[in-house]
Amino acid sequence: MILQNKKEKKFIRISIICVIITLIITVIGILILKYQVEGETNMPFQLSKVMVISTAEGIRNEEAEMKWDMKVEQYNDIYLEIIKNKNYKQTEIIDKIVLNNFKINKTPQIGNIVIYRPDVEENKTYSNSSDMIVDEELIYEGNEEADLKNLKIANQGGMLLLRYSNENIANYQSDEDTEIVHDGTLLKKTGINIEEIKFQISFDITIYLVSEKNYKGTITLDLPVSDITEEGISHTEKKDCSDIIFKRQV
Repeated sequence: MILQNKKEKKFIRISIICVIITLIITVIGILILKYQVEGETNMPFQLSKVMVISTAEGIRNEEAEMKWDMKVEQYNDIYLEIIKNKNYKQTEIIDKIVLNNFKINKTPQIGNIVIYRPDVEENKTYSNSSDMIVDEELIYEGNEEADLKNLKIANQGGMLLLRYSNENIANYQSDEDTEIVHDGTLLKKTGINIEEIKFQISFDITIYLVSEKNYKGTITLDLPVSDITEEGISHTEKKDCSDIIFKRQV
């Protein structure tokens, strides 16, 4: 009888231990799943806004003989706003912010996509020159003050800029038009419709801190925004960036 009671007590202890272990594993699994879905919920710095301005422009051919002879390019200027998290109590400093892993998830039917950084010249934001092309990554260094021309962002937050340009779309020639508007309506004159130039992109953004904490998220955008063939210039402003999940990097 005594032996049987000992066996029952041992079985109960083992059962309790198994239940506790199962509960611990379940809780850990839930926390991991929650992190995968929600990511970091209290980062030192946050992506607060994503803005996109879409339009088009005609670039005059150098050897043009007609009144209007130009190639048409479609531009998508992207602005990313990074702000300090007011709920984060510790002091942190941005070391750098890296944009990379550029992907074209859906290619346009017409044209080819090129990424540009801001131009170094003072009188214009972009020049679409070959030395401003972004190949693998775009790095904004943390600095006391912002200097977009030299790829500097204020170390307590600021704005990041880049451009997705759809080039070699079409050529426009005319001797009849008295005036040309350099915006998305120029595409309509070439017979291009909005469906032919739609594409989807994605890229990673990683915030590196001086404290060696790093946070990475992925941004996905459908471009151009709205129907620029009718509107000329279209823009969108995404203020709720909660669906852009950031995770701590080891």
